[in-house]
Amino acid sequence: MFTNRTLWIGLFCLAMGLFAAGCTSSAPTNTLIYGRGEDANTLDPINTDIGEAVNVIVNIYDTLVTYDDRTAELVPGLAESWEHSEDGLTWTFQIRDNVKFHDGTSLTADVVKTSFDRLLQADHPLVYDKARPYQASYNMIKEVRSDGERSVIFILDRPSAIFLKNLTMFPASIVSPTAVQERGEKFAERPCGTGPFQMVAWDRDQKLVLGAFQDHWRGPPGVDHLIFVPVQENQTRIEQLKRGEIQIADNLSGFDVESLASRADITVQSQDVLNTAYLATQTEKPPLDRVDVRQAIWLAIDKQELAKVAYAGQATPAVSIVPEQMWGRAKLADRPFDPDQARQLLAAAANDAGFELPLKLSLSYMNRARPYMPRPETVAGFVKDSLEKVGFQIELVPRAVNQHFPFVMAGKHELALAGWSSDNNDPDNFLYSLLDPDNISDAGNNISRFRNAEFHKLVVEAQGELDEGKRLQLYQRAQEIAFAESPIVPLVHARANVAMSNRVFDYQLHPTGLVRLRLAKLKGQP
Repeated sequence: MFTNRTLWIGLFCLAMGLFAAGCTSSAPTNTLIYGRGEDANTLDPINTDIGEAVNVIVNIYDTLVTYDDRTAELVPGLAESWEHSEDGLTWTFQIRDNVKFHDGTSLTADVVKTSFDRLLQADHPLVYDKARPYQASYNMIKEVRSDGERSVIFILDRPSAIFLKNLTMFPASIVSPTAVQERGEKFAERPCGTGPFQMVAWDRDQKLVLGAFQDHWRGPPGVDHLIFVPVQENQTRIEQLKRGEIQIADNLSGFDVESLASRADITVQSQDVLNTAYLATQTEKPPLDRVDVRQAIWLAIDKQELAKVAYAGQATPAVSIVPEQMWGRAKLADRPFDPDQARQLLAAAANDAGFELPLKLSLSYMNRARPYMPRPETVAGFVKDSLEKVGFQIELVPRAVNQHFPFVMAGKHELALAGWSSDNNDPDNFLYSLLDPDNISDAGNNISRFRNAEFHKLVVEAQGELDEGKRLQLYQRAQEIAFAESPIVPLVHARANVAMSNRVFDYQLHPTGLVRLRLAKLKGQP
């Protein structure tokens, strides 16, 4: 950690790029300030699935396997090489030598084992929050062993086509066991990894300050300090960017970037990324347990119009939860927008089940911009208007991101807006994570609480199928079931937009949607 008191005080005084009254230190000049819609909820990688936390986590920690800086190609991370047995059940990873954590301790095979034990074991003594949203994604791991200082062995209980890809995901970040033990539950606020940036200070809902880790195994990052500032309104972030108070503003809508396109001092990046925005129905709550009611909801929403109204056309209508550009996307023809048929289906369901019309439901949504939904309030209003035209009465219930997702993961909602960005460039990350019963819990990502035995059998079989052609067939059938049962309505696949000061260079949006700022630099700095 930093010990320079002047630097510490200066960074604490820095808020929105300006010094508060009474602070006398000079502002650090090589500081990149990143404006986003919400603060992180935790920085312990095993305890979150919130994007604002992930964007910080991927800059503090490293994983055994990672992505190329510019593409979705898998490349070595903290593991410099790996091999597996002929039956695919034993994987051996060779760990890099001379890698240091931010607390000065060394990366070893035992350290890697501890990180995975924290993720996997139900009652591990170094786990201080029982919510581990991604734990099921690693359930193919039977045991992790260390073999000397540099070798880590994973024993799987079945062959897995997704194991290596899942090692790139942020829950598999390698943490310092020494720091976890010393800091206890405070580790979530004072994290320690091997990544390019290390924790300096966190003033919740004000700013989160990281400093360059000069001893990073890939060399120090391009800026000395990185500050994440939560700013709820997109327009406020844009105005701060124009005034030079922040250098990057993320999660902008197509309308937002149109207003910046003509400015010479600002650069806009737009890119197709692997994401899906969707409407979830809580299938455990009648009458949403009826497929005809869920299909009526689907038929009532004009996705083409939604893409225009809420995304300025920078989104494509979705048919499956699996993104359009991703391998494994099923060939499906969408249901047509048909409010008359929706009205008929709902009326027949009401007559059969004995509920009154209009059907009163609440629609929970996050009131902060998301990468897949930069204007959630507009999407919520559009869905409300669409459903009320066919026989629903919708109450809109907005919440902050860090409140919305725990609420819907616990199944307390009726309808909910949500979305997902790819963690590992594989259909399993969408189908298994979002629709499989293994992921139903108070912290599970299957917020529709959809249960289907055939679907479960297909996606689990696909996880262990190493023949890509056979995997594709399994995913095709799984998506056909999800389409027919309609526990969620896939809405759109959105383009990612970010606006940056022209001082920023060597930063590009990543195809996975990850915000990795190691290479980012500021012009005019040494």
